[in-house]
Amino acid sequence: MDDRTIARVALVGLGPIGVEVARAVLGRTGVEILGAADPAPDKAGRPLGDLVGGASAVPVAPSASALYSRTAAARGKRDVVLLCTGSRLESVAPQIEEAVEAGFHVVSTCEELSYPGLHHADLARRIDEKAKHHGVAVLGTGVNPGLVMDRLALSAASACVTVERVKVTRVVDAAKRRGPLRAKVGAGLSTEEFASGVAARKLGHVGLTESAAMIAAGVGFPIEEISETIEPVLAAKETDGVAPGRVLGLHQIARVRAAGATKVELDLTMAVGESGFDRIEIQGDPPVNLTVEGGFHGDRATVGCVVNAIPFIVQAPPGVQTVVTLPLFGLLPQQ
Repeated sequence: MDDRTIARVALVGLGPIGVEVARAVLGRTGVEILGAADPAPDKAGRPLGDLVGGASAVPVAPSASALYSRTAAARGKRDVVLLCTGSRLESVAPQIEEAVEAGFHVVSTCEELSYPGLHHADLARRIDEKAKHHGVAVLGTGVNPGLVMDRLALSAASACVTVERVKVTRVVDAAKRRGPLRAKVGAGLSTEEFASGVAARKLGHVGLTESAAMIAAGVGFPIEEISETIEPVLAAKETDGVAPGRVLGLHQIARVRAAGATKVELDLTMAVGESGFDRIEIQGDPPVNLTVEGGFHGDRATVGCVVNAIPFIVQAPPGVQTVVTLPLFGLLPQQ
């Protein structure tokens, strides 16, 4: 590593998003690949280039600990783990802590890490203390949470002298997304199966209340009450292989209330056959109404958010960071 190196990157988790993140950083100016890890038998031991395309001969380690041990002697202050493994903080926390203890900054797609203190205050405090002890920063980000329904809305709100209410509406055509997303929204299920999946926390978008809380924190609204509802979107006719009466996807709403009024409302529909868009509506002085026709592409925008966070995380103060505490404006240099 020399002065021209922005960061050295370890890739942990080579599922659909992890593979795309790996492709996005390979060959980038100022980024050195330290290695990759994934326990899947069809991935561990193979050259990274075989999995993502390109000429990288870096072997995929069978575990993160094996990768960290192999590179421990050369640990630097600009080493970053890009962790693309899970959505729930309780399951991903040991992986975050392992990376932190090895001396890595962490950028993760774990949705609950985007604002971890909301539902996991003790766990968030523990990760924060450990990161500060080791002098590294930790960030959870992606397209949502991390951009459309929080960071972008806060950027738009910065044009207002005063803000009374923020509403963000996001509609996603699940048919155009990867298979795991279609499964996550319950496409093809009966209403009974959908209800059971929601109750078991197997269905639904993770991170919507975290985004609502980040907007409230960024604008300065107190959080007196935060709530979330999830309902099925049903097919009125056969739609992309989904029979009438079956579930096309979900309609999920998170609200922050204060002083008897809804101050933040995030309205998310992810269903097969929808016409996608993203809309930010701010009641303030001046009011803001911003619409992105077609909406941000969920998978590609998640990759962009993760990769473009690299230069900021290596410069960030140690501890758990969020899109409220980091600037996160700009792109990782390209060749």
